[in-house]
Amino acid sequence: MTTLDTRTEIESDDLATGGKHRLHEPGGRGGLIEVVRHRTVLSMLARRDVRMRYRYSSLGFAWAYVKPTVQFLAYYFIIGVVLGLERRVENFAVYVFSGLCLLFFFNETIGNATRSIVKNRAIVKKIWLPRQVFPIAGVIVAASRFVPQFLILMIGATATGWYFSWTGLAAAVAGVGVVLVWGLALGLLLSAVNVYLREVQNFLELTGFLTHWLTPMVKPWNFVASRLVPDWGLAGVIILTAYIWNPLTTAVELFHLAFWSPTVDYYLELSPYLWTRAYVFFGLGVVVLA
Repeated sequence: MTTLDTRTEIESDDLATGGKHRLHEPGGRGGLIEVVRHRTVLSMLARRDVRMRYRYSSLGFAWAYVKPTVQFLAYYFIIGVVLGLERRVENFAVYVFSGLCLLFFFNETIGNATRSIVKNRAIVKKIWLPRQVFPIAGVIVAASRFVPQFLILMIGATATGWYFSWTGLAAAVAGVGVVLVWGLALGLLLSAVNVYLREVQNFLELTGFLTHWLTPMVKPWNFVASRLVPDWGLAGVIILTAYIWNPLTTAVELFHLAFWSPTVDYYLELSPYLWTRAYVFFGLGVVVLA
């Protein structure tokens, strides 16, 4: 087989195109289907990244628990105890952690995916692989860190009165789904941009911090509304609408519905049109991902 044969494939159009042939890169238009065909490589990359992350650490995989635990304690003590929000939001600990673990998943998903191609540039230069393999491997690594945090959330919620319901299950699945499709879609896009513009990595560190304050992770949405609308008028209404109608607010509120609401029976305290927003943002995320 010649070099040209190894680098290209001959594609035959249907009769409507006049039977013309053209050359294209192998697998260049396969998209995510190509990732399925290379699932063995995908699995190897994900396992390697998980091992390398904790290779020289004495705590090992326990670090997956340390960072969210420290941030949770900081938010709970400063916002909840010192500023007194725990007296206004019943079961404040579960309220905060249900949003925090989901935002960790999103930020790590998009961060791992964005850095993936540059991180694996030695492999990219040597062999042909669908470029989507590397960001998706990063998403799998993020999921491996999300699972223990989710288990901690389940234990804490159960200890404070959580009970199973089909509505809660649907809300949890929908919340993870919204975060997953948007994190992967943005990660795939930014992984390509990051090859040419490395500042993207630093920008994500800033936006990752801001997601904690641009969503109702710490303060309920109606607390934000009570400050914006009376004081800011029309501008406040516009800002509040943008605050509510974004994928991360929707995902965080879905997790509140799944794990916090059963412990306090505060369904009406959640932001409006929650399920409508869940359908809209999941559908839009799939379209962007495609």
